[in-house]
Amino acid sequence: MNLVGKQAEDQAAEYLQRKGYKINFRNYRFGRFEVDIVCEYKDQIIVVEVKALSSLGVKKPYESVSKIKQRRIVRVADHLLCKYFPGRKCRFDIVSIFLDNKEGKVVHITDAFLPEINISY
Repeated sequence: MNLVGKQAEDQAAEYLQRKGYKINFRNYRFGRFEVDIVCEYKDQIIVVEVKALSSLGVKKPYESVSKIKQRRIVRVADHLLCKYFPGRKCRFDIVSIFLDNKEGKVVHITDAFLPEINISY
């Protein structure tokens, strides 16, 4: 992980903790995939993807969470929920860090995406 990514994840974790979220895992890996932050809030498990950009000229950080990335996050979350939090409700959030100044601006998107259901007949 690069320094900007680490700083963004640190800032996101601090932001979430200030809002009353309990951080359970950071950089949780399952196979070759990873989720940035796993936390609890109001009896719900929250899986958080952190995105950071230094310039908003091309796209916003949360626009970088593609369908492929979402599927990978869901796969890790499925494993994590079965292993540590069976039966618990889960949601997927994105915390965007805009690094246009020293402080950085945080945008927290709750329920940023839903897992896709794959039905094969």
